[in-house]
Amino acid sequence: MKKLISAITALAATVLLSGCFLPENFQASIKINEDASYSFSYQGKTAFVPAAMEMKRTGQSPSAKTNQDLQAQAERLSQRPDVKKAKYLGDGRFDFDIQGQRKAGQQADVLDVLKVYTDKDGVINISSIGLNGKDKDELAKLGLKIEGKLDVSLPKNAEVISTNATSKPSLFGLFGTYSWKIGSVEDRPVMRVRVRQ
Repeated sequence: MKKLISAITALAATVLLSGCFLPENFQASIKINEDASYSFSYQGKTAFVPAAMEMKRTGQSPSAKTNQDLQAQAERLSQRPDVKKAKYLGDGRFDFDIQGQRKAGQQADVLDVLKVYTDKDGVINISSIGLNGKDKDELAKLGLKIEGKLDVSLPKNAEVISTNATSKPSLFGLFGTYSWKIGSVEDRPVMRVRVRQ
């Protein structure tokens, strides 16, 4: 049993930095500027999926060793430039405050959950991670609940090519933001924008 827990802990330590997070309660925002540079932020409680899997399998909170390892990972994540806060809350949950800025054309990747990148045609793409049917089923079995919001602000010289936002700016785009209310893994924000120079 100890070997199994050690293996899970080792796996958790290995995959944490490559992404196994699922936002549970969060607020995220992206602001694109007239020169196509942008800023982004993410604040909220986030589940580490391998720990949630361990809890579901054993019916217990993570072991003391797993909690120590996840605490150490939070401390390492805190050293990243965009991470203002990474606090391990216990039970496989983290509290993050992530804020960053990028120049035009630079990519941002927030916890392998939210990505911003510019394609070869100069179009800025904003999207959350896409999950296949099997992954969605596995997450549903874990009973993790998602409740969050993403807001995207655009400059006047931006052209929206496509979006699935749940709400859009009013009065010809002068007031408000493009927003997504996210309540499940099925709610996947997607947006494609071209900033005219």
